[in-house]
Amino acid sequence: IASNSKPWKFPASGVSGVCRVARVVIVEMWQGSMGRMEERLRKEMTTTTKPFDVWFSLRCLGLMTFFGCMSAIFYPVLWIGVIVLSLVPQIGQLYAPPLVILTAFGTVYGLLMIAIYYLNTRVGISLLHMACSVSLACLGLFGATMAEKMLAEHRQAEKNGKVMLRMVAQGRYTATPILALGSLLPLSSWIAALCVSSLCVFAVKSIRWLLLFNCWGGHFDSKSGRPMKVLLTGDSFPPKLDGVQNFARNTIQALVRDGHKVHVFCSNGNPETPFAPENYGATVTRGPGVEIQPKHKITLPSPHFLAALMHFKPHIIQFFDFTPCAFFMVAFLWWLGLPVVISHHSRIDLYATYVPGFIGDYSPQVMRAACEVVFPLVTGHLLIDGNQRDQSWFAGHSNIRFWSTGCDLDFFHPSKKDSKVREIYSNGRPDLPLVVFVGRMSPEKQVDKIVDLVKEANPPGEPELCRFAIIGHGDSWESIHQEIGHRPDVNMPGVVTGEKLAALVASSDIFFSPTVTGTLDLVFIESQAAGIAVVGPRAVAVPLVVEEGVNGCLYTPLDMKDAKRAIKEVIPQLDKMKVEARKNAEANFKWSKSSDEAIQFYKDVLQYTANVAT
Repeated sequence: IASNSKPWKFPASGVSGVCRVARVVIVEMWQGSMGRMEERLRKEMTTTTKPFDVWFSLRCLGLMTFFGCMSAIFYPVLWIGVIVLSLVPQIGQLYAPPLVILTAFGTVYGLLMIAIYYLNTRVGISLLHMACSVSLACLGLFGATMAEKMLAEHRQAEKNGKVMLRMVAQGRYTATPILALGSLLPLSSWIAALCVSSLCVFAVKSIRWLLLFNCWGGHFDSKSGRPMKVLLTGDSFPPKLDGVQNFARNTIQALVRDGHKVHVFCSNGNPETPFAPENYGATVTRGPGVEIQPKHKITLPSPHFLAALMHFKPHIIQFFDFTPCAFFMVAFLWWLGLPVVISHHSRIDLYATYVPGFIGDYSPQVMRAACEVVFPLVTGHLLIDGNQRDQSWFAGHSNIRFWSTGCDLDFFHPSKKDSKVREIYSNGRPDLPLVVFVGRMSPEKQVDKIVDLVKEANPPGEPELCRFAIIGHGDSWESIHQEIGHRPDVNMPGVVTGEKLAALVASSDIFFSPTVTGTLDLVFIESQAAGIAVVGPRAVAVPLVVEEGVNGCLYTPLDMKDAKRAIKEVIPQLDKMKVEARKNAEANFKWSKSSDEAIQFYKDVLQYTANVAT
C-alpha cells in the first residue's frame, strides 16, 4: 500500500470488503512466516519417531499445562474469536484450527483451575495437600498398571490369573480413587475421610453405570448373528469432500452391506447434501461446529454427542482423525468404558508446525503431550502410515493395525485418457510430459514448493522439461498464481471435479505432490489407478505405495532440485511405469479390502474388550 502512488480506498462493499482485506492481511502474515514454519517442519521430521523419553515427555506436559493455563486466563477472548469465525469464517480460517484447540485446552484447564481455587479458598485445602493427593493417585495408577502388565505376561501359567487381574482393576479404579480422595478431605478422622470418599466414589460409579446402561449396546458376539452397531464421528463428512470422507463413506457402505447399523455424529451438511451419510443407510445426529473453511466445520463436543450415544447405543465408536471433539470425548468414553477406535489420516505432529506465531515453536511438543495423554485411553488405533507405530504415543499399545488405502478403480481408469483434455491442460503442448498436482492449496500442504519446482524444472533459456497442471484451490492459490500462473508451462484452472478430473488425471503423465504432513493423500492412489506414474516425497506413507523405479520415483522431502531429478528419471520410463502403476492399484487399492479390514478390526477390538472384561 505504501508503494502505491494512489491513495488506498476502503472497499465499498461493506462487510465483504472488510473480510477480503482482513483475509489478504492474514495470508500475507502467513506467507511471511513460511520460512520459519518450514524450518520447524524439517526439525520435527527428524525427531518425530523419537522413542518414549520420560523427561522429554514431562517437559512437553509442562508446556501443554502452560498453554492450557494461558488459554484458561484468556478464555473469553478465545471464545470471542471462535464466535467471530463461525459468523465470518473467511476472515481467519487459517488460524481457526489452533484457535479451536486452544479453546479446548482452556476449557479443560479452566475447570481444573476453578476446582483448585474453590478447594483452596472455600474448603481450606492447601496446594501442597492437593499435590500429595494427586501424587498418591498417580502412584496407585502406576503400580496397578505395572502389576497388570506382569500378570498379563504370566496369565497362562497361573490358575488365578483372572482373579488377580480383577483385583488389580479394582485397585486401580476403586481403591486408588478412594485413597486419593480420602487423603484430600479435611476431616479429623482418617476413618471418616475414607468413609466419605468411599461414598463419593461409589456415587460416581453409580452415575457411570447408569450412563453406560443407557449409552452402550453391550458386548458384541460376532457368532450371535446380531448386527454390530458402529458410531462414526469426525470433521470429514459431506459437503466436505476429501480423502478422509472417502474412507468414512466406504466404511459406511461396507457396514450397511454386511447388515450392520451405522450412526454418524458430525456438524457438516444436512440430509439433502450430496453424498450425505443418510444416502448410504446411516442415521445422523448433527451438532454444533465452527466453519474454518468453505464446506468444512470443526465439530464441537456438545450434549448432542451424549444424545447420539443414548439414542443409538453403539457397540463401538470410531473417530476419523484426532479432532478437537476427540480430545474431549475420548476421556469421557474411557471413563464410561466404551470401546473407541481412532483412525489416523493426518500427521498432526507435523501439521502442528504450521501454527502461526511464537506458539508454533512449541505446538509440536504440546501435541506430543496431548497424544501421550489421550491415546493410551483409546481401545484401538488404525494407522494409514504404518511408520507411526514407532511414535512415542503408540508405545506399548496392544491394538494397533495398519489400514490399507483404497480408491474407485472404475472411476479413475486409463481408458478416460482424452487427447483434447491433454491439449487444453498442457497449454497447447501435448508433446511434452504433463505433470499434474491435485489437492488443497494451503500452506500446511507445502504447496508453495510447487513454485520452486516449476522454476527449477523449466529455467529461462533452457528447453522445457515438462508442462504443469496445478488443480485445486485454497489459501495459497492466489499467491502461487501470482508467481507462476502467467507462465506458458503452467495451467491453474482452480477446482476440477467429477469426470473432468478423472479425464485430466488419466490424460497426464506424472502425478507430483510436495506434501509431507498427510499420512497418505488418496490422490497418490487415484493417480496410479488412472495409469500415470507418481513422483512423491520419501516421507510418511508414500514409500509404501510408490516403488522406486517401478511405478514412480521418490525424492528428498522439500527438496525441489531432487524432485526435478526424480521427474527426469521417470520421463524416459513412462510407458513401463504407467502400466505398473495401474497393476499396483488393481492389486492393492480396492475399497472392499480397506473396508473389510476396518470391520474385522472392530470385531477384534470388541473381542479384546470382552476378554478384558472377563
